[in-house]
Amino acid sequence: MTANEKRLLQLLQDRSFRRGRFRLASGATSDYYIDGKMVEAFSESAFLIGEVLYERTKDLAIDALGGLEIGAVPLTTAAVISYHLHGRKMEGFWVRDKAKLHGTQKTIEGNLPPGARVVLLDDVITTGGSCGKAITAVRERGCEVVLVLALVDRLQGADQFLKEAGISAYQALFTIRDFGVDV
Repeated sequence: MTANEKRLLQLLQDRSFRRGRFRLASGATSDYYIDGKMVEAFSESAFLIGEVLYERTKDLAIDALGGLEIGAVPLTTAAVISYHLHGRKMEGFWVRDKAKLHGTQKTIEGNLPPGARVVLLDDVITTGGSCGKAITAVRERGCEVVLVLALVDRLQGADQFLKEAGISAYQALFTIRDFGVDV
């Protein structure tokens, strides 16, 4: 684990991890919750997120990074800023849960060209269902998903879901075990 990853994990533990009773996006309940937005909207950790995502993706032949709104918006922004700071251009995008009802009525925001090779980002992945929406949308645009990269994997089936969706490359920076939760 790099120094940036260690510090990011500490910030996630301090700012995002909570015990209690929570309902998840999947509808399931949990006795812990990771509120990724508590680090994604904080200056130090936003910078670290960008740097860590850059380090994990810089050697891939990709055209864009993005994922499903809301979680992927700050991740994407942090990553493309880090690409810029390292002297490289990178497109960012995010997939709306539903197409806009006004303006251009787009499902994908950002300049994602058809046929692009992309990395899909997620803040906290559980079953993979939310990520599946982004996979479907970018594939419909004719893009190839090179990697799915999550900040935290709750270890509740996302890896299997992604395999079944035809995703051969999946990484999580951290798992719920890094927060002291046994699965």
